Amino acid sequence: MKIHEVIITTCDKNNKHHIAPMGINIINNEVIIKPFKPSKTLENLKETKCAVINFIDDVRVFAGIVTGIKKEWSLEKVTGSKVMRLKDTNSHFTLQVNTETDDEVRPKISCEIIDRKIYKPFLGFNRAQFSVIEAAVLVSRLGRLPMEKIHKEIEYLKIGLDKTASNIEFEAWSWIEEKINNFEIKNNA
Repeated sequence: MKIHEVIITTCDKNNKHHIAPMGINIINNEVIIKPFKPSKTLENLKETKCAVINFIDDVRVFAGIVTGIKKEWSLEKVTGSKVMRLKDTNSHFTLQVNTETDDEVRPKISCEIIDRKIYKPFLGFNRAQFSVIEAAVLVSRLGRLPMEKIHKEIEYLKIGLDKTASNIEFEAWSWIEEKINNFEIKNNA
């Protein structure tokens, strides 16, 4: 099943928002979200039964969230939803939770798309953007994957970065490298 890398915004009953990168499945008018346990996204989905899927081409958002280097992203209200969207998103889907299927590791949350908005065209990812997103996924697996595998994949991904990156992708990449270096220093001390 095809996985779309997106940014999910959710909120709790007190309107405290949470922003997370995640892979989702889209089947017709349904979005499948499978967050790992424990997860603030999962807690919020269960509590408020709504979310916003943000399709964004600024890969700094992916890198900034998984590295924790940049934590604040501008949000805007969404008509008809308690959950806000990323201000700079290309487009978004507003979701309503339909069903929850529990699992020890990754529960399956099925959501109906209740609204779709496009703000600017999404022209696809270039190789550098793809490299940053894949590297962000690797960073989210630090401590779960062997460091040798992470370094090997980072080395390969850097080829596409070096050939096609703008300052935006180089900035995001620097956050990824910093996170990996800090993780290794902390765990080798």
